[in-house]
Amino acid sequence: MNIPFVKMHANGNDFVIIDNREKNYKFQQTEVSRLSNRNTGIGFDQLILLEKSKNKDILMKIINSDGTEAKMCGNAGICVASMLFASRKTNSITIETISCDIYANLEIDGKVSITIKLPPQTFSDIITDKRISIENVNLSRIHDSLDKGILVNMGNPHIVFVVNSLEELDLSKYGGKIEKNKLFSDGINTEIVEIINRSKLKVRFWERGAGMTFSCGSGILSAFYACYKSNLCEEKVEVIIPFGKVNTNIKDTALTMSTLPQVSFVGELYRE
Repeated sequence: MNIPFVKMHANGNDFVIIDNREKNYKFQQTEVSRLSNRNTGIGFDQLILLEKSKNKDILMKIINSDGTEAKMCGNAGICVASMLFASRKTNSITIETISCDIYANLEIDGKVSITIKLPPQTFSDIITDKRISIENVNLSRIHDSLDKGILVNMGNPHIVFVVNSLEELDLSKYGGKIEKNKLFSDGINTEIVEIINRSKLKVRFWERGAGMTFSCGSGILSAFYACYKSNLCEEKVEVIIPFGKVNTNIKDTALTMSTLPQVSFVGELYRE
């Protein structure tokens, strides 16, 4: 059996996307892990299954490279929206995820923007120690720079650390220790942020279930929102990431990001 797929990325955050609306493909955790391997498989940060939605244009199921399920992925939403725009005569669609709805628009220059409503900033279900201040989480036992973490719910849980320089913290070394810290009941996504000025941020990412990634949509929005609510940046910001830049803004409780997705290649998975 051959399963068609499209490989896409948004600024290096890459996905294998499978249209599952007329099928019922199932993927075991071990199979996802094997396929995600960049030496022996296709290689991806997340596997995306597109399924029918009862009242939105599409339901997006997100599976991390380790086979666990993610609740939300902004960059995947951008890539999926781009695919749908190519096949439909519309400039606006809505994508359902298990945690929130993503509102996507096709811009004149080919970029795709997505908007989500800021989820409730509640963390009682993910923090094991209820005495912790959500705006001042001290993980300095892991590294000196991790002394003032800010928790953000962006449809999935994030912790954001503002540092003097991205070079002072090797996230590939410490990201797993943050993710698996006993303070978090089901792991956490991590962003470190260097503030260039009030309109420009530099961000690096550690994704729960995927590790270091070049970009993360919900991570970009989380880093931006954490800085915005701490009065460290303006309401419109350019976020610089390893493979490009993303424009973000906030209006009332609506968060928007915009970037250009790209198709890497199309192919088929072979199953006996």
